Amino acid sequence: MSHVIKIGRYEIIDAVLNVHNVDTVSIPCLTNPGLSYQLDGWDLETSVPAWIDGKPVDLAIGHYDKEENHWVLKKTA
Repeated sequence: MSHVIKIGRYEIIDAVLNVHNVDTVSIPCLTNPGLSYQLDGWDLETSVPAWIDGKPVDLAIGHYDKEENHWVLKKTA
């Protein structure tokens, strides 16, 4: 199921929350190339405010999934 995530000026309408790990979200690179370029510059210590379906969260880089061509972000505590 897709969710709307807003990170800065980027609104991602095709993000997918992981059903097995609710603290991670996948963002497809092909439909969000501008954001993907920005995410590539983040380090593992960086977290940013975001909104998932209108609810505020902080997100950080989890990893890049080469097989799915997605960035996997994780909710910070």
